Amino acid sequence: MISTHLETQEIRVFKTVCDTGGFKTAADKLYVTQSAVSQAIANLERKLGTLLIERGKPIALTESGQRLQQYADLVLQEEHDVLTDIADIRQGVASTLQIAMSGSVSQLFGNELLEDYCDSNPLTRLKVDVMPSRKIIQGVMADTLELGFGPFQHQMPALLETVPLFRESRKLVINRSHPRLGRLLEDPENCIQEIPLMVSHLEDPDVRPAIEKLRNEFGTIWEISNLSLRLNMVSKNIGMCYVDERVLKANTLCADFVPLTGLAFSDVELTFGLYYRKRRTLSTGARQFIDICQSFSFDNRGET
Repeated sequence: MISTHLETQEIRVFKTVCDTGGFKTAADKLYVTQSAVSQAIANLERKLGTLLIERGKPIALTESGQRLQQYADLVLQEEHDVLTDIADIRQGVASTLQIAMSGSVSQLFGNELLEDYCDSNPLTRLKVDVMPSRKIIQGVMADTLELGFGPFQHQMPALLETVPLFRESRKLVINRSHPRLGRLLEDPENCIQEIPLMVSHLEDPDVRPAIEKLRNEFGTIWEISNLSLRLNMVSKNIGMCYVDERVLKANTLCADFVPLTGLAFSDVELTFGLYYRKRRTLSTGARQFIDICQSFSFDNRGET
């Protein structure tokens, strides 16, 4: 069995001699003496038990030397590539931030968070999606998304690691000029089934039985994933929807929205934050984004 081990430094000296065509020019390039280069090549030949370079002017590689040159080219190129990749990752060049945000997070904080992130990581690639929170959780669970940012479910899946960031109250609202508003405020339990409820994502009751109970409270439920579209439709007296309290204060479309109180499902208290699969090695971009979110003052943002 061959037990000979080639050191990277002796491979580097050999390749430099090959590239420069001589011991003296190799020594100058490596900032060492010519005798040090000659000794390194002699030691390498002794270790391998064969002549690698025919001394002369010019030098010539033996068959063994030609084979070692091929190997040296591969090894040192790979070393260069690895060191370059590591430097790029450290600087964010080779890193990608892949994140999905819920509509309210995107509307309230998305621009500012991504601006802060890009200021400190200008070379990182970005892949940002906006989607309903339950689809985000499904994507993170399936490993098609690295990071999710949105409201937590009452019981988050055990496979997910969570980073809580702030709490929010979600209100059931309708437009002030809706023709059924008076009746709805007087007798919400009976009148509420006459008005469509718009939600971001409508799951099958077989998947989440609690959905069936909520469906029974409303006559019609429409699935509209885009938050701005839902708000616009409420402002046009087409239906009602749930809106996070900060969005109600910050978005001009909500200026005439009226919270519906007195119902068991009028308000939903939520915790918002980041989540990712447990035991997943996060990219540099994801770790840096988590750090930015943890130092971000959510309580003082998102309101006008």
